[in-house]
Amino acid sequence: MVSTGKMTDGGGHESLRKVSISRIKREMNDVFYLSDDLVITSLDAFSNSTAEYPISIDGFAAVIMMTGEATLSIDMQNYVIRPNNIVFFNPDSIIRTLKSLSNATAFLLAFSKSFVNEIQIDLSSSLPVYMRFGKAPVLEVKPIDIEEIRQLFQCIKTILRSDKERYRNEMIRTLFTTAFYLITELSQRERPVAIKPGRAEVLFDEFISLLQRYNKRERNVSFYAKQLDITPKYLSSVVKEVSGKTAARWIDESVILEAKTLLKYSGMSIQEIAYHLNFSTQSFFGKYFKQHTGTSPSRYKRRG
Repeated sequence: MVSTGKMTDGGGHESLRKVSISRIKREMNDVFYLSDDLVITSLDAFSNSTAEYPISIDGFAAVIMMTGEATLSIDMQNYVIRPNNIVFFNPDSIIRTLKSLSNATAFLLAFSKSFVNEIQIDLSSSLPVYMRFGKAPVLEVKPIDIEEIRQLFQCIKTILRSDKERYRNEMIRTLFTTAFYLITELSQRERPVAIKPGRAEVLFDEFISLLQRYNKRERNVSFYAKQLDITPKYLSSVVKEVSGKTAARWIDESVILEAKTLLKYSGMSIQEIAYHLNFSTQSFFGKYFKQHTGTSPSRYKRRG
């Protein structure tokens, strides 16, 4: 999956391609799907478009590496992926295959946000996996774990292509929920996360949803606290308790990731990016970016 070419926006910048679940369904071979909400397909060194240009999937995704080896860039961080690795992707994560062996193969599972919302999954169980998506996207498991997941995928594929239509959606959701809880247990087994179910987890989840919605214009903890009808101090305390990071740090990391994406892929000027992210001046944006990254926006943009 070595990159053989680059898509550019005309100004020498690589174009970031937004990829929907429906597009994966249309363009991939050996694909199994449930409407535009769930797709299972196989990847190899010759069918992986992320070797040609960076992509961002409009939904959640997981890759289960079966053979070979690949190096992926996920949100500007590089990871070497080998057999018995599961890789998680958040909605809008920036994904690029930097290199791979010719025998690299994997399964891809991609699913929409609405699909997740329709499934009854206990928040206290889902939170460790959700947090892993952003903090530690690569999970190493045992061969027997991979085989169990593969068998579940095969069951989902069997139902998707069967003539049992009346309860197909219900069966698929049940199998998906089973796969989710299996991966959740694997995640907690490797790195236990002490999280107590309750109001704190609900608030954290609501905070993350607000952050994804408003991070381009709001960087103040008090704004998010007001939206949740709680005090900034209480919000900070809850977020720190649940995730190990302060609310302010979540906000800053979200804004910086957005800024890095725009600097690297959009072709926008630094002044345009500063305006897009609701900074009062380009200078203020530059100081903020350097404070959190150690480099200036212009240097980061040139480095590409």
